[in-house]
Amino acid sequence: MASKYILDTRLSPAQYIICQEAIRRGIIQPEDLNEGRRTMAEQWHFWNNQPPLAAYPSPAAPHIKWGQANHDIDANSFNGASERLENFYQSLGLSVSHCVPGEAWHMCNHSSAATIRKVAKELKKKHAVKSFQRGDSSPAVAAIKFQLHYIHDPRTKKSYFRPGEQKPKDGWGETFGDELIQAVKEFQRDHKLKDDGVVGPKTDKAIDKEYAKSKKTRKQRRERAKARARARAKEHAASKG
Repeated sequence: MASKYILDTRLSPAQYIICQEAIRRGIIQPEDLNEGRRTMAEQWHFWNNQPPLAAYPSPAAPHIKWGQANHDIDANSFNGASERLENFYQSLGLSVSHCVPGEAWHMCNHSSAATIRKVAKELKKKHAVKSFQRGDSSPAVAAIKFQLHYIHDPRTKKSYFRPGEQKPKDGWGETFGDELIQAVKEFQRDHKLKDDGVVGPKTDKAIDKEYAKSKKTRKQRRERAKARARARAKEHAASKG
């Protein structure tokens, strides 16, 4: 089950598949991953968040580099996701380490690009015909709910998956029940797919695509809101001066 938190990054296709598998198994959550390779401008963007989402920008930083298939990954170190992801990579026979002093979240991959692709190919083959339907229970089902909550029905302008409240306090749950079936069917009808309530490869891909669009839209809205706030602050300062 894909995550736009990963899709937003410049992970190679092979690295993406491996991180995707970690989410399927419940080792990490989508929000535990951050972009591991950036331009200086992007590094400044992450640094300017409060609290900062990345280290102080430096041209020598390992994640400010280009052209590598096995580039670095940043994962949440506060809840142990970074360590769990490292252990998962190692269980697949991939050589990784936390190679940046003082940055427990920064994971460096030392395996060759060919080795990474081989591991990813085996994982992809394993899930090539995987589908999710009524009664299934797994972290991947929770990820489907997460994605459909942030994709809005073009007609109602509301989330496809909304179990009673906008952000349920009891989490997303891992069971494929009636509420999710209805949400999947509505999504399938709106995207000209067979509305059987089963998340097969085609529906899975469509959900990933629409979630990617929704994440981009939310980011644009936040940026516009920040711009408006800066403009108001500037006007306020000018009025006082």
